[in-house]
Amino acid sequence: MIYILGSIGAGKTSLTRILAQDLQAPAYYEDVENNVMISNMLKKFYSAGKETRKTEGTILQIAFLTFRYQQLKKAVTQTNAVMDSSLESDFIMASQLHQNGEIDDTDFNIYITLSQEMQANVNGSPWNGMPDLAVYLKIDPDYEINEIEKRGREMEDIHTKPDLVAYYQRVNQAYVDWAKGYTRSAMVTIDRDQYDFVNDPAAKVRVLDQIEQKLMALGKLSRTDYQAILARRTQAVTAVLKNSQAS
Repeated sequence: MIYILGSIGAGKTSLTRILAQDLQAPAYYEDVENNVMISNMLKKFYSAGKETRKTEGTILQIAFLTFRYQQLKKAVTQTNAVMDSSLESDFIMASQLHQNGEIDDTDFNIYITLSQEMQANVNGSPWNGMPDLAVYLKIDPDYEINEIEKRGREMEDIHTKPDLVAYYQRVNQAYVDWAKGYTRSAMVTIDRDQYDFVNDPAAKVRVLDQIEQKLMALGKLSRTDYQAILARRTQAVTAVLKNSQAS
C-alpha cells in the first residue's frame, strides 16, 4: 500500500492518478466534490467561526476517519494500492486542529481511540497500520495557495475567506513537522516546487522513477514489472508522436 501525503493543494490526487495508472494498481481518492457527506462537512467547517469549528472540526475528522476506514478495508487486500488520503494524513490534520484549539482534549482522545481501533483490526485480521511506502509532497506555502486557487472551489476561496490563508499555512507547517519525524515506513519526498508532474512530462517521469525504484528496493515491485512499466511508457510516447505526425 502506498500513501500519498501532503498539504492542501500539494497534488495528492493528481499523483495518485498518475502513479496508479503507471503501476496498473488500484487507486483510492478522497473525492471531495463527489462525496456529498464529506463535501457538506467541509463547507460547514470552512464557513464556521473559530468557536463553531471546535464542534465542526471533530465531526469532520470522524467523518474522514469513517470514509478512510471503508477504503482501507479494500486497499489492504490489494497490491500497491495508492491512496491520496489515509489514516496517517487524517491524524496530521486532526492533530493540528487540536493544537490550534479547534478540537478539544476530550474529543481528540475519542478520535485517537477510534483511529487506533480501526488500524488494529482491518478486514478481521491484524494489520501493522503502516503503508509499504509513504510519498510526501513538499510544497512552498505560496505555491500551495496558488494551486488551491486554481481548483476554483468556492469553499476554499481566500478572497471571500481571507482567514483561510493562515489555516493553509498552518496545515503546510504541520506536514513539514510530520515529515521530519516520520519513521513508520519508508518515505520518498517529492519537491513539488521542483517537479511539476502534472504539466511537465519529464518531471512526471522523474517522479515516477523515484517512487518505483524505491518500491523495487523494498521488494514491492519486481524488476520484470518495472521493465514492463518502462515499455508501456515508451509505447505511449511513440503513439503520441505518430498521432502528432499524422495530424
